[in-house]
Amino acid sequence: MTEPFRPQYHLTPVSEWMNDVQRPIYLNGEHHLYYLYNKDFSSDGNGTEWAHAVSTDLVHWERKPVAIEKYKDSAGDAWSGSCVRDTDNTAGFGHDAIIAILTMPHPTYQCNHLWYSTDDGNTFTHYGTDPIMPNPTGDSDFRDPKIIWHEPTKKWVILMAESDKIGFYTSSNLKEWVYVSSFIRDDIGLIECPDLFELNVDDDPNNRKWVLMVGGNGFNYGHTTGSCYFIGSFDGTTFHAETNVEWLENGADSYSGVTWDTPNTEGNFRYYISWMGNWEYATKVPWENFIGNASIVRELRLRSTSEGMKLFQIPVSSLRETFEEIAFFDDQTIHTGEENILKNIHETSYSIESTFFLDDSTNAKFGIALRDGIGEHTDIVYDKELNELVVDRSQSGEEQLNESIANMNVYTKTYKAAVKPIYGKIKLDILVDRSTVEVFVNHGEHVFSLTIYPKLSSDGLRLWTDDCLHIEYLKVKAVKESKIS
Repeated sequence: MTEPFRPQYHLTPVSEWMNDVQRPIYLNGEHHLYYLYNKDFSSDGNGTEWAHAVSTDLVHWERKPVAIEKYKDSAGDAWSGSCVRDTDNTAGFGHDAIIAILTMPHPTYQCNHLWYSTDDGNTFTHYGTDPIMPNPTGDSDFRDPKIIWHEPTKKWVILMAESDKIGFYTSSNLKEWVYVSSFIRDDIGLIECPDLFELNVDDDPNNRKWVLMVGGNGFNYGHTTGSCYFIGSFDGTTFHAETNVEWLENGADSYSGVTWDTPNTEGNFRYYISWMGNWEYATKVPWENFIGNASIVRELRLRSTSEGMKLFQIPVSSLRETFEEIAFFDDQTIHTGEENILKNIHETSYSIESTFFLDDSTNAKFGIALRDGIGEHTDIVYDKELNELVVDRSQSGEEQLNESIANMNVYTKTYKAAVKPIYGKIKLDILVDRSTVEVFVNHGEHVFSLTIYPKLSSDGLRLWTDDCLHIEYLKVKAVKESKIS
């Protein structure tokens, strides 16, 4: 087997490098996803372009030719942005033209350019070579434009990442933009990759809230880089936060997350996908013809909790068809020192669905060791006494990612979440795909996304407890076949 780190049901580039995903658009039953791609990465070439992939079910992805090439003119290469379907021809390129606005570095500083497509997003034409949104100050950060349509005001809105703030701009034609407000935060580092959307709270169409999501640095809050969000209101020009910052994930490898909807979401949820990478070590992970992958697509919902409203994530429902069951346990109790009930399972790409009951009479700790082998394993551990779930990849392979990249230790640190049992139960849904681990805790209230690099021979699975543990049910399912073409 070649390329032992290439995932089987996550989107990867055919070769070389990928990073930020761009918000997909839904056309004629297909989801069109773009992502930043550097075809010259291994030869030290720079510059990204917009690669293109298409899916009907958000699991099977078909790679298409590059949609926006780099260095076609003096504006430079293609960075992150977003695209929309211009149903009413507001920009003048035709009804249903696809309009992309994206950052290009220009000769000296970041500006934002318009590209348009009249063939359903397969190829794009640069609208001139001048930016439609020139950098107003020459500052280093003026990027990642996210376009939305605001129906009450009949205006297009762009969110722009501008160092420690998000700038809001409006337009009637997608070409001429007027600054209207800013949302400023100085506690989450450099702000990137904004998104803004409205969701029903608890699936109630009479209770809707706006969510502003951005990429940021979570060191002040015990997190690494990742996506964070604020819940509030938006009137077409100004976002008013009603909550403090919340972090979308507890893991290390989820960035540049984007959301989108389709007619079937009905305001109850949005699809979500992100780049599974971390800039602390993304360029230094093992090379085997490619680097980088997208997360699995998830359904993002806004739920009420005892601690206020939060975004929950669960894997997209169509992912279930990817797997076939290979082991099932229910209504079973295990004790410390007993034989591992999962000892006969040897897989590198699989899913686990499980619910564990924690008896009030014990403060048991239990764990699942993923990709378990000689000297290698990635551990998911729940400590009932601390009400804490930990994901530990300090022994997860490639010599612990080269001693955690010169001892910065972002890779080998443990990642934690405060997790309380629900009616005495902990629910864990886990996705493992060779070099990726995604953990969904208690119906997606807490999520961990992490990359790992074990040897191919580390294919075991181990369940343990330091006392006794009751398994309500535990299913292990193996992936049927690769979902990427």
